[in-house]
Amino acid sequence: METYDDAAFERFCSCLVNEGFSPVHGTAQAKWTGPLRESLQPLTDATRMQLEFFEGWPLRYAHVTVPGLRTEHAAQGTICLWAEDDPAQIAGSDLETLWQRIDEWAQTVQLGFGVGDRALDAYLLFDKITWGYQAELPFGDLIRAGSHGYRAPLVATIRGDRTLMIERFRATGFEPDEPAPLRGAFYLRRPINTPPRGLDHFRAALTKKQNQDLDQGLGARGDTALSEASGGYDFAVLAWQRHGSEHDAVVVVFKGCGDKLEASAIAATPNDIAARQRRAGPDATALTDKRILIAGAGSVGGHVALSLAASGVGLIRLHDHDYLKTANLVRHASDKFGVGYNKAIAMAVTIDEHAPWTTVEPRTDNLPYDPSGITSSIEGFDLIIDCTGTLPFTAALAEICRRTNTPLITGALFHQGAIARVQRQADGDTPLAARPSNPTYDNLPPEDPRRPNSGFLELGCTAPVNNAPPTAVLATAADIAHAAVDFLTGRRNRADERILVFQPMATPFDATGTHDHNPGESE
Repeated sequence: METYDDAAFERFCSCLVNEGFSPVHGTAQAKWTGPLRESLQPLTDATRMQLEFFEGWPLRYAHVTVPGLRTEHAAQGTICLWAEDDPAQIAGSDLETLWQRIDEWAQTVQLGFGVGDRALDAYLLFDKITWGYQAELPFGDLIRAGSHGYRAPLVATIRGDRTLMIERFRATGFEPDEPAPLRGAFYLRRPINTPPRGLDHFRAALTKKQNQDLDQGLGARGDTALSEASGGYDFAVLAWQRHGSEHDAVVVVFKGCGDKLEASAIAATPNDIAARQRRAGPDATALTDKRILIAGAGSVGGHVALSLAASGVGLIRLHDHDYLKTANLVRHASDKFGVGYNKAIAMAVTIDEHAPWTTVEPRTDNLPYDPSGITSSIEGFDLIIDCTGTLPFTAALAEICRRTNTPLITGALFHQGAIARVQRQADGDTPLAARPSNPTYDNLPPEDPRRPNSGFLELGCTAPVNNAPPTAVLATAADIAHAAVDFLTGRRNRADERILVFQPMATPFDATGTHDHNPGESE
């Protein structure tokens, strides 16, 4: 077996031998068996345990399996000591450290894992698990719909090869040429002592009416394989109160019928809006009531809008008069289904798919240039973001934002994506119009007269489009979005101006990296 530290592996194996372990024949020392660790003895009737090394040891720890072990965070007897992406697992290269970790784990099992240590992983305790299959379901919505004894019909379609997309039953909505959806049921219970370990335990956890419903659904089944519509129940979901308002669940799928009925559990994840919004990060709560206006829904503005929506912003108004073309897709956040539509509308659809908690108001026009028009357009917003890359418009917008004390962030790419600038103009910041003559701010490099079509500005109505590479577009959009979140959350940790250098240019931009405005250093 290949490792990243052969000497450490030999020492580890020597220690195993001293502990009474021996390698399993034919595994090239990848698997070892030995006496059960004393701390695990109260949890199982087994007397022996197994260690298995994986490719990548010691960057991946040796997994410990105890036959017949049935507890949380132990899938089919394999103990979960570290997450797969936890860098701390390299500590398991020392056998004594591995034993210590097991002892801590065994103690936690007896005391009980905290709620924060749990997910929808009750399926791991089921007698039979169908690996490779998974389910997605609107878990939070179903929980909120009822109380103890609640039952609801469900349907599911197969997405890809092995994902059950579970939703509430709907009598219509499936196309005639679509395969028949799978049928199932959702059952909600009060707290149960232990997750079900088989179909009998599953039934025992149900109320009388829930059991009658399950019997009827299973009795209508034909003899079909897993994930095939049977005419009866093809799956069932049991949810129960775990701790406080937290709930757990197990999704069981069926194949066969009658005496040949087989039940197995599969992994499940919630896909309701509340569950998805938790992935937005810790700032989502602070951003949910924020209203922002973004001028420009092109390559930069589209990614900014999508990132801020995904971060939790409650309302985004997008202004852009242009229509999405296939060539735009190289750098744009929308996909091919938006081609031919206005960019703001295309982005509204894209955002709804990623962040349905955000209200998007697409506007198929550009913001006006006249002072009164800009003033009325930006009224009532917490932040204005300019992603047009049009210097005259940026200047006009900055002036009106200054007059109305409206916070503004503007970002643009220059020199074909070699450099970008992100500026904030809010209370306490130097107005954008005053910065070119302020020695504490860096001016961007001038255009190169030897390269007339790739300079500071793209002159002429037939000038080529800004061919900034996608990497520069994404980096700039990310920095604009970061600046927006920094401001909207009230942290204000960023300087009011940052210049991003992607390709070295003239001094002081002769090295890649970021240049933050710092008056103390410039003076």
